[in-house]
Amino acid sequence: MYAVIQTSGKQYRVTEGDVIKLDRMAGNPGDPVEFTQVVMLENNGKLHVKKSEMKGIKVTGKIISKTHGKKIRVFRYTRRKNTMKTKGSRPKHTTVSIEKIVTA
Repeated sequence: MYAVIQTSGKQYRVTEGDVIKLDRMAGNPGDPVEFTQVVMLENNGKLHVKKSEMKGIKVTGKIISKTHGKKIRVFRYTRRKNTMKTKGSRPKHTTVSIEKIVTA
């Protein structure tokens, strides 16, 4: 059995016991997390996609850690104008362990 969840504008395919890295989420390590936006569910070879079939289905998990990603550098250059600009950022990630897919 697997489910496709949607969080922070992205979709992830998860099964019980998976460890996934998501964009920054609220909460501390050890806190429980509940994903109620389930887009699709596969159970015993049957695919459930309709909104009427998805009511009451949720995915629960636990926050494991919060980390930073690799540094991203953006360089802008305009030729013949002597203009250069460098920006950088480090995206924040939350590692979540999927514990259970709850079906209604």
